Amino acid sequence: MKTNLVTAALAATAAAFATIPAQAGSTADPAKLTTHKLSIGMFPALRPLALVRAEHWLEDAGYDVEWHEFINGIPPESAAMAAGSIDFGEADTSGIEQVAARSPGVMWYIANGASNYVALVARKESGIKSVADLKGHKVAGVSPNTAPTAVLQMALKQANLTLKDIQGFATSGPTEPAALERGAYDAAITYVPYSAETLTAGTSILVKTASDIYGKTWPGGGVIVRPDFAKAHPDVVVDLLRYVARAEALLKDKPDEAYKALAEGTKTSLENVTYSYKNKLVEPTEILPDKDALKEQAGVLKQYGAIKVPDVSAFIDELVHPEFAAKVTGK
Repeated sequence: MKTNLVTAALAATAAAFATIPAQAGSTADPAKLTTHKLSIGMFPALRPLALVRAEHWLEDAGYDVEWHEFINGIPPESAAMAAGSIDFGEADTSGIEQVAARSPGVMWYIANGASNYVALVARKESGIKSVADLKGHKVAGVSPNTAPTAVLQMALKQANLTLKDIQGFATSGPTEPAALERGAYDAAITYVPYSAETLTAGTSILVKTASDIYGKTWPGGGVIVRPDFAKAHPDVVVDLLRYVARAEALLKDKPDEAYKALAEGTKTSLENVTYSYKNKLVEPTEILPDKDALKEQAGVLKQYGAIKVPDVSAFIDELVHPEFAAKVTGK
């Protein structure tokens, strides 16, 4: 996207914001919203949009919402967004960056959704105790342009290995706990609650989380929007992010209530959801995107060959649009 087009789009967005209430935590007048029809894509796991869906907040506010699940993550989700089939989505931050690097202009990153979120687990009988032990073993969850694979690449490089040193299999999160238990794979790089399912069952051990591998908090999830939708309906984008912020607040302030809703919404057990948060396999976050943190993450992805962009800073500046979340947070 050329700079003059980006400038024009931001100017149009800023002008539309002039009529939006700025109070954090408030909800816009439903009668004044520019649209009440939403199409939202998501991975059925532990992130705030899953909680928003489980609590029916959008529907209760008068929105007509079509929810679409993408069990294979951001690549098919972004394809649906490019086709105009969905307006919003939620996926792994690093996966979003990887797809955006290959398909610029398809999406805008507008809010954080989770941190950590990805973990490497190994079947107890596999003999795998560390990343170095993965050599020659069957590892589930290895799919191009996804956060688990990027995290695994980082871990392998730290152990002087590459993806060529393992037997990687493209699998979906919901299938992995049972596959590990029956010995189809020796390890899996996977999401919550699927990592928790195999850990609480006692069939696997935790090797490392994404944040362990990264050496600091790993930006684990984010909310995206179709740029054309955001330009046409900035008021609705801000309103949706108010519900995302509400979900984050519920996770922090009333975790038991949030965990119960997430368990029902993601069709997993309350034990798995509670385990995921209590053991920091996933953590709530602030919705306002931190461009510096995302540039650092993208820089690491570039270093490991997960993304190829000439200028990381310019890439993130084009992808990340914090102005919507700033209206919610007041920052």
